[in-house]
Parts: sequence; C-alpha cells; structure tokens
Amino acid sequence: MKIGIITWFTGSNYGTNLQAIALQYYLRKKGHDVSIVNYVVPQSVENCEESSFLKRMVSFSKDCIVNLIMRRYENAIHERDIKFRNAIRNNCILTDKIVEESDLINVLNKFDILIFGSDQIWNPNWYNRFYFADYDGISARRISYAPSIGVNSIPQKVSVDIERSVKKIDFLSVRENKAADLLSTFLKKKPEVVVDPTLLLSADDWTKIFPQRKIEDNDYVLAFFLGKEKDHFSAAKRFAKKHKCKYVLIPYKYISYFQNAIIYADAGLDEFINLVRGAKYILTDSFHMTVFSIMYEKQFYTFQRFIEDEHTSQNGRIINLLELTDLMCRYVPYGTSDIKDVDDIEYEKHLEKLNNKIKKSKIFLRNSINA
Repeated sequence: MKIGIITWFTGSNYGTNLQAIALQYYLRKKGHDVSIVNYVVPQSVENCEESSFLKRMVSFSKDCIVNLIMRRYENAIHERDIKFRNAIRNNCILTDKIVEESDLINVLNKFDILIFGSDQIWNPNWYNRFYFADYDGISARRISYAPSIGVNSIPQKVSVDIERSVKKIDFLSVRENKAADLLSTFLKKKPEVVVDPTLLLSADDWTKIFPQRKIEDNDYVLAFFLGKEKDHFSAAKRFAKKHKCKYVLIPYKYISYFQNAIIYADAGLDEFINLVRGAKYILTDSFHMTVFSIMYEKQFYTFQRFIEDEHTSQNGRIINLLELTDLMCRYVPYGTSDIKDVDDIEYEKHLEKLNNKIKKSKIFLRNSINA
C-alpha cells in the first residue's frame, strides 16, 4: 500500500521525532511504501491584551535567562537541532515540501491510505483540520493510529470542528483512555486505544536505528524533565547523591540548564536512546522517556508533571502506561522533593499485559490497512 503519514516531525522534542520515525519504520517493515506528508501548519497569532507591568517584568527576566543559556550553550543547542533534522532525514521519507494548504488535496490523494500518527496532533487547543485530512475531495482511506488529545476536556468552541473531523476517519484509534472517552460522545463506537508507535518497535529494532554505544562510564542517574518544577530537580540531585551515582541530565526547559549536573545540551535522538540504555536509574516526567525506561527494563521513577485537576493536564498517557504495566508504584506525586525508594522492578511479571496490548495494536493497524 502507498501510505502517507500525517504527524509532527519537526522541532527539538524527543518524543515527537521518535514516534514519527517509529511508525514509518514499522510500516515499511510490513512492506508498505510510506512517506510523511511534508507540511508544517503555520502557527496562529493570537490577539492578546497588553501585558501588565508585572507580566512584562517576568517576561523580561525570562528573556534574560534565555539569553544567558543561549550564550553558554548556543553551539551545543545548534548541534542538537542539526542532529534532530539529520535523524529524520536519515530514517524517514518525506514528500516534497508543501507550502500552500491549497496544494494539500492533490498530494494527499496520491496515497491509498492516510494515517494520522501519534503525539498530540489532536489537542483541541491547537486544532487544525490538516491533522484529520478534513477536506472535501479526499479519496484516500483515513486511519488514525494513536493520536493524542492530551487534555481533560474539549472546549466548546472547537467541539463542532472535531466532531465533523473525526466522523470522516474510517478506522479510529487513539493513545489514551481519556481521548477515547472524549471522542466517543461524537461517535457510535468508542475508538480503540492503542500503544504509542515507539512501542511497535522492539529494542532490537531501535538498535538497528541507533546502534548501541557507551556514552558515560560508571553508574549514573539519568534525569529528563519536560516541566520546570524546581522540587523535581532537587529530588533528582538528592537521589543521585544518595545512590552514589553521577547525575546526568538531558536539558529541556531553561531551568534544567542551570542544574549542577553533567549536562548533555547537544543530545540528539541517538544520545537520548543510548543514555537510557546505559543508565542505572532514570528520573523523568516524560511519557516517552518512561516508554524507553520500560523497554530497556530500567529502574525508574516518573514524576507527575501536571496538577491533576488542571484543564491542560497531560498526565493521562503516563498513568495509562503505568497502570498497564502495574507500575504505578513508580509514579511520584507532583512537587515531590525527595524520592522514597521502592523495591527494584522484576520486569518479567510486568510486561505480559503490555506485550498483549502491543499485539492488539498491531492487529488493529494491520486490519485497518487491509480492510
């Protein structure tokens, strides 16, 4: 089959790039002719009220901090971004770049099937019809594989658009239980919940993509936080000291660049995966870092990244994964500054349910394509 994938594949988010590589790699292994649709949705410019003096001062302070980071880590960050682009170029096939939305229909109809891939492409806070191929005149069959809504509710102002868009999908799956619940209000049948594309590949598959190599000697704690909660960084430092390990950090938000750690500011996808492989412990609030911690059977702790009652909370995907593997004991409450040790994970008894879910997800994808 000639398959076009519609997903995010740019920027310096590790999970975004890894899921894009994973889905195309898996489908190509199954013998399909696969390309990512090379169209990047323009960012909308919101009208906003003039900031108050206090807000402007806070913004100024952050700008100063960002400038400090950029001066110190400019070359490393530039090198990281090059690595991201090279990883996509080396592992994915993209269509010719599409500049105008008006050209999309002709490109999309060159495929037999369109698959809307993973990550939060269906987050209602930045809804765009492109991520549903919601255009008149589309002849290609439409399948969604593990897109995420990401939040706890769909705002009323976009609910009509999302209802119209999802009803055009021929075979519908999502990544989280919450997303299935939210979309089921628009549909006669509840969407299937499947695993993230990164889990469609085995550890051996990932080794073929990013060959194994040692980056750090001796025992180390690897930390990677998408959030900026100070207590989580304090907890990571204390944990490394308590366990007499080096403290290694892949930075993301500006606060992470100021930590007293071995900082890999230039870490691309290769370093990300290999630092996971070599770590003795992993501390994170990232869904995809948790995925790879489990895949490589690491001792890990995953921090709650959002306060649970927040409208924009994205905790659901991590909770689903930890519940599926019976590893909720590794979930650390938001704002924790000192981690309480629990017994080491004996992975054999935790992976059976996950492996069954992976098999069912592959069956969904196969049946949807072959229907």
